[in-house]
Amino acid sequence: MKKIPPPAQLKKDIHQAFKHFHKVQEPPDNLLSNLVLVQETQKKESAKPKRYCVNVVLEKGLTQLENHQAEGAQILRKRFLDNKSISEVDKELGLSSLDRVKHKQSSAFSELTQIIWDLEFAARNALITAQKSKLEAKSYTELFGIDKLHKELRNLLMAEASPWVVTLAGIGGIGKTSLANFTVRHVIERLHYHDVVWLKISEVGRGKRPYPTPQTFDKLIGQLCQKMLPALSSQTSQEERLFHLQQLLKSQRFLIIIDDLELQEDTAYLISELVALSNPSRFLLTSRTKPAPHAGSQSISLPELTEVYSLALIRHYAEEIGFAEAVQANDKELLPMYKLVGGNPFCLKQLVNLARHRPLKSLLDSLGKRPLDSGDGMYQHILKETWLGLSDDAKTVLAVMTLATEAGMDADQIAKLSVLPDARLWPAINELIGRSLLEIRSSTLWERSYGIHRLTELFLRSLMNGGSDEDTENDDV
Repeated sequence: MKKIPPPAQLKKDIHQAFKHFHKVQEPPDNLLSNLVLVQETQKKESAKPKRYCVNVVLEKGLTQLENHQAEGAQILRKRFLDNKSISEVDKELGLSSLDRVKHKQSSAFSELTQIIWDLEFAARNALITAQKSKLEAKSYTELFGIDKLHKELRNLLMAEASPWVVTLAGIGGIGKTSLANFTVRHVIERLHYHDVVWLKISEVGRGKRPYPTPQTFDKLIGQLCQKMLPALSSQTSQEERLFHLQQLLKSQRFLIIIDDLELQEDTAYLISELVALSNPSRFLLTSRTKPAPHAGSQSISLPELTEVYSLALIRHYAEEIGFAEAVQANDKELLPMYKLVGGNPFCLKQLVNLARHRPLKSLLDSLGKRPLDSGDGMYQHILKETWLGLSDDAKTVLAVMTLATEAGMDADQIAKLSVLPDARLWPAINELIGRSLLEIRSSTLWERSYGIHRLTELFLRSLMNGGSDEDTENDDV
């Protein structure tokens, strides 16, 4: 979306828009129709033409102008809404001078320009806030080592042409969701997209036996229609849903984030289907596997953090949770943590949490007795150590969280399922948040929903299924 025109240009555009107030043809974009004010009016008045929406904004500005410069507003109304000449306005208002009418008209246009500029600025901020609210809540306060990746992803998402499907690929816990969240928030600031949608694909097929790939796509289309086309009947056929969704995605520019793809075949199949739905809309996927090249798509692989960034993350997170010894430790003391798990942010955070409660040497010796695999297996092994140090109430809450939906679960739902009173529930929730095991999915002043990372869920399901440590490591995820 274009930036707000500078005041001098906006004043000219407003003047021209008034001159076209009674025109039948639709106004060109330079006559205010590219303003968020006009586009938001079009959303509310979908059956009305663009001309009507531009005129609504002009009249709204005039109404506010009347509170500050009643005579100037009256001149503009008579001149452009009533189609009267300057001499007619002069006679009706008794200003006794055409030059005086012109001067007051120019002054009125200047003040009206500032009013509409302020209204547009507020409308843009409101739209940015509304779009950001549709994203998953930030699970980070600072990201490390992502500057180059962020710039590359931002450029792809802001491009006017292909690729229409972008995939962030990397092992579990590497930071794909955080990078996507961080970058999309920057893109939203530019209002490049009509709207954004965030989906967690793990809600489509959970457990060790996911739905077949075509059915995964069908479930995804159902979820998108629920969010983007809520007026469609639940009885609408899949073919009709796909048709209406394609029409919408082809007519306006949407950014759809599909988070947490696990299976390589899911990623490959979805890309082939989503490319056909895109342009000008775009899809951003996060996947554990790097997809094969496909026309209209591009992938970015997330590497592990370097040693420097890993140590910076350890200190930053230690400071967040009040672990002063780790904050003050030198590189040589912290380096064994990096050498054990590499630059995996999720694993590093869990190690910092464990080291806060156990001496680092015995902790590393315990974990080092059996070589740690990379990726999910490594995290599952570390999480078992974390699990052993949790309170019983925290374990109860974590077990309940495996039932959470895409949107998460609020405190009332957790309380009902865990059967924990408030006096025990909130200490357990705070404990899990402090251990980075519970994520805030969405948050307002009055409401808050919680969820868990997919890797945490896999570990918990393994426990509930009676799996041993070895079983957890060998899970096919």
